[in-house]
Amino acid sequence: MPEYENRTRRELSAALRELLRQRPLDQLRVRELTERCGLRRQSFYYHFKDVYDLFAWSVRQERALLLVRLAECLTWREALLDLLERAGEERAFYWTVLDQGGQEGLGEMVPLEEVLGTVQVYYRERCGAPPDRQLEERERRWGRTLLLSLLEGWIRNGLPPEELADALERAMERGMEGAVWQTLRERGEWNQTL
Repeated sequence: MPEYENRTRRELSAALRELLRQRPLDQLRVRELTERCGLRRQSFYYHFKDVYDLFAWSVRQERALLLVRLAECLTWREALLDLLERAGEERAFYWTVLDQGGQEGLGEMVPLEEVLGTVQVYYRERCGAPPDRQLEERERRWGRTLLLSLLEGWIRNGLPPEELADALERAMERGMEGAVWQTLRERGEWNQTL
């Protein structure tokens, strides 16, 4: 796609995000978007069939951006805080994603599996535990549900990002401590550690 077409799409997406700070998606009109960008309506329809099509394209672009940003993070905590910071910068957009697709829609846009995979590797290596694909898959499903709930709560209620990261870290540490104690019990080493 030529650069001018990408530029037009990006400008329309930026206008959409600005307008979402003022009104819900179903109240936005093509005319408003094109006026903000200094474009003709025909330009809009060359790229998108309607406002919802532009919104869907913007969601795909946001996911691609998040993948790049999260890949640059060195720790899971950094990735989570970066994700929360981004959601804060674009709160109205993320709120609209929730309104349009619920938690599932938010989960499709936000690459939580990558963050959770990083968390699992970090704690597995920290504890010296061998990989367990079935257990890790269950933990990712549970973690995805938890993170989506935390992210939704943060978007809707504005909870402090550091507080959420601390809570998640405490929950992961308690879970790993419990796993260590369970392993010790199973091996009959419970009394030796007390």
